[in-house]
Amino acid sequence: MKIEPLNSGDLRIWMTDDELCRWGLRLDDMKAGKPETSRTIRRLLGIARQRQAFSGNGSVLVEALPLDGGCLFLFSSPDRFASIAALPQVYTLDSAEAVLQFGERLSAKGQEYLPPASLYRQGEGYVLILYRGLGTAGGCRRLLQEFGRCTGEGYVAAAYVEEHSQPITVGNALQRLCAAYGSLPPTL
Repeated sequence: MKIEPLNSGDLRIWMTDDELCRWGLRLDDMKAGKPETSRTIRRLLGIARQRQAFSGNGSVLVEALPLDGGCLFLFSSPDRFASIAALPQVYTLDSAEAVLQFGERLSAKGQEYLPPASLYRQGEGYVLILYRGLGTAGGCRRLLQEFGRCTGEGYVAAAYVEEHSQPITVGNALQRLCAAYGSLPPTL
């Protein structure tokens, strides 16, 4: 097990498959609320606090990302993010047509504020990370659910997409999709 405190105040813990088994966990069976998962998370948090690697008090957000040969846990204090932004959401769109239809509907809707978003190519499909601020991306999320599906949430899920996908546009994907439809001639 490797424990790494981050400058942001968050904490990363890497565990191998063998270590997970010794702690009574299996990646394919790890779920929030299960006694084995909760017990392991509490133990990891206790060890991190003993080593003074994590100072998060109160509620703690825990994200788990399965990796080849193990798992990466990210511990963060949600209170720290409350004034900045909510967690990023990851949406998968199965085809270029779905991305274009989403862009067309988003442009037609004429949203005044478009939150930051990044578009990536992943295999045969596309992944859009929506960095939603507090209460500002409801319309975008509803449209995205029509053309894709939410496949993850949090900084670990977003980082995984960023590392393992081909970037198309980073930070301004929604604005670029709307601009593309604003400059296209009407179809017959």
